[in-house]
Amino acid sequence: MRDAPPAGKADSWDELNHLDETYLEFSMASDIPRGPIFWCGIICLATGLFPGYLMSITWPARGFDIWMDGILIVPSLLIFCLAYFFLRFDLRLPKDRPVRFNRSQGKVYANHYTWNHNPFGRWGGGAKVFDWSTLQAEITRQIGASDEVVTERYALELVACKPGTFEEVDRFRLQHGAQTTLQYEEQWELLRRYMNDGPEGLPPQNLRDQTPGFIDCLLFAMPWFAPTPTGRRVRERMRGFLGALMMVLMSLLFPLWLLFGLGNVIVMRLAPDATWPAGVDEASKQRAA
Repeated sequence: MRDAPPAGKADSWDELNHLDETYLEFSMASDIPRGPIFWCGIICLATGLFPGYLMSITWPARGFDIWMDGILIVPSLLIFCLAYFFLRFDLRLPKDRPVRFNRSQGKVYANHYTWNHNPFGRWGGGAKVFDWSTLQAEITRQIGASDEVVTERYALELVACKPGTFEEVDRFRLQHGAQTTLQYEEQWELLRRYMNDGPEGLPPQNLRDQTPGFIDCLLFAMPWFAPTPTGRRVRERMRGFLGALMMVLMSLLFPLWLLFGLGNVIVMRLAPDATWPAGVDEASKQRAA
């Protein structure tokens, strides 16, 4: 509950961009892993070019055959469209879509980027504004199955309700992908304490590095290997048997994660920064009159 007494540990899990008396900015940069989708686009692009290569080396001997070559051209065009979608998604999606919790105003400003599955459709950013008094948190669970393997992930969503009720009006996802609810419980506790009581009662928080260096980008999927402050904090969080087991299992795919990391380096150099609609950026940082 939003107004319940403080309970449990309050921790941002290093997802804060900013924290002061007026507002807290919560990052959503880790919501979508950047890099793997970029390589999907490159693979589709190479796959789409292969039929064209085959046609180019056979045309001089046989000429153009509308039926035979059409069988190759149509799938190639579809694959090119898929490649364009993947590359556009990873290279045009902003690096972050932060959410600002303005304690002074009692409002929450959620930056968002709207996209759809049409690679040539209209995509763009925007922002929604909510009254803190209407928001509640919900931790949802997603279950996936493949053959005999079942995976379970959780997400933290904020739900806007009609004033004085629990009737849902709108919602937005703040974080997702964790294997347990602990992270989201502690993040929600931090947001509640900040909006209800201010930053004085919060434990010390590490602000997120908004311009991560080459090593942090390269090792984003295996941050415990990074000889950086970010890597050190991740290692501290992954203590115990389960943490050690996770590091060992993830490290078995080191070459794959390293390839994804190289894609992450490229994407984080080319993707745009977060943008706010005119006037919203300033309004979300101001104290109430």
